[in-house]
Amino acid sequence: MIFFLGKDLLKDGLKTYFAKYKFKNTELKDFIAELADAAKRAGMDIDFTAWSDSWLTKAGCAEIKLDFDRDATTGVLSNLKLV
Repeated sequence: MIFFLGKDLLKDGLKTYFAKYKFKNTELKDFIAELADAAKRAGMDIDFTAWSDSWLTKAGCAEIKLDFDRDATTGVLSNLKLV
């Protein structure tokens, strides 16, 4: 998470999460919501629900797949995206 969000944004999300839910029971969705709120305050538009569903709630190793086009002449990659 620290590499994905950055140290300051993660720290902000954790700080608000612990302050809001101290001495209470929580669920993963509560933690994810606080991270999403911290990202929004920082101007980032990240779908943390989809991320947590694909990375945190499934058994097994997480996979990263790339989709891209390669120019046949130059070999340069374009339209690179995570799938």
